[in-house]
Amino acid sequence: MSTLIEYPQGPQAVEELAAISPLVDNFLHLIAFDTQADENQCAAPSTPGQLTALKWVHDKIVAYAQATGRSDYKLWQNAQGVLILQLPPTAGCDAAAHLLLLAHIDTAPDCSGKDVKAQVVKAYRGGDIALSSGLRLTTTLCPELKAHVGEDILVTDGTTLLGADDKAGCAVLLTLIQQALHEEFAHGPLSFAFTVDEEIGRSADYVPLEDIGANFGVTIDGCAQGELDVATFNAASCKLTVHGRAIHTGTAYGKLINAVKLASSLVLQLPENQAPESTRDKEGFYHVYKVQGTVEEAQVQLILRDYTKEGLQARKDYISHLAAAMNAQYSDSVSVEFTDQYVNMGAILQQKPQILALCRQAYAQAGVEVHENWVRGGTDGSNLSARGLPCPNIFTGALNCHGPYECLPLGAFHKSLACTQALIKLASKADLTSTTPA
Repeated sequence: MSTLIEYPQGPQAVEELAAISPLVDNFLHLIAFDTQADENQCAAPSTPGQLTALKWVHDKIVAYAQATGRSDYKLWQNAQGVLILQLPPTAGCDAAAHLLLLAHIDTAPDCSGKDVKAQVVKAYRGGDIALSSGLRLTTTLCPELKAHVGEDILVTDGTTLLGADDKAGCAVLLTLIQQALHEEFAHGPLSFAFTVDEEIGRSADYVPLEDIGANFGVTIDGCAQGELDVATFNAASCKLTVHGRAIHTGTAYGKLINAVKLASSLVLQLPENQAPESTRDKEGFYHVYKVQGTVEEAQVQLILRDYTKEGLQARKDYISHLAAAMNAQYSDSVSVEFTDQYVNMGAILQQKPQILALCRQAYAQAGVEVHENWVRGGTDGSNLSARGLPCPNIFTGALNCHGPYECLPLGAFHKSLACTQALIKLASKADLTSTTPA
């Protein structure tokens, strides 16, 4: 029996969705901007398109405020480009803790985000989706699609990513801002941050927590419906520099030391069953992602991941042991440099569980089954939590991010908005300063 094939519809069908959903309308405006981050640039943000998109966001917020006659807000942008909106509490919510909601405007370097052409599968029936470029989004590649039969699903034309990571989160924030400025729900002190360069690991450093003064935070970022990210890896990078000795091959006997071969030997001594392609769930890994060099000098670059600090330290110790053994044989030929990247936010959230308790309640109120997830990577919440802002992550509904197979089921997208709105309402009544869960 042949596989059912779904064929997306083009601009008119997409525009019809935008006309009936402010959330979808905001998203479609945002993906029109090319905001791909660039790790090779030192500017903050790394690409000018991010500032262009944030200028549009800024003007949209001002227009929302003007439509309601509101002037009791603070809207500002810091030197790195982060756009922040702060709203005072509504009547009777002055004692509530200060909640910060975050989403990032940049898209991943992995795939182009220029000239994104969104299409829509109307009332998805459960088959493979034939993208315009000839690529096929299959249910084997994305089994999560099976949970979204009957929903409208935004897809790409197969030549770019969609940008739902994390313009879907930005669209949620914009929609909530419009609702909050219209005073559609009660809230305590409330801040929104549209961040930059998250995809290249810089955004958490750019968020001015001291100036915002929030007690708790939540990122709204790409993942499947129902996911609540409560823990991440501890992460470090490692650079091994191997020094050889170049001698003419005709007289090399007993003298030449080949740095490339020594670097290869180090890589081969890493446990094969502790690589990303052979680990899952809560298993950590070593990942070699770049090797380059000559006989004279070679470099091996790795990332190390583990859910416990002790496990990460053990991985560092093992690599240091390999280097020491080689140095004993080849006279200090290897140097090792470790750089800590982010920490497991789970430990911080366990110490201050109030925000997680509220997230669980918010999911329940929105009719969403919660799936608490240990991220096999990091989030902005990792480093923000380490900086003192307990910060789990709420789903957007986006699937297959960072490439042309990316898609956004609109039912899940609207559920993300519903969960976040419920969280704001619950936080307006909760004592988040207590030492016990709400």
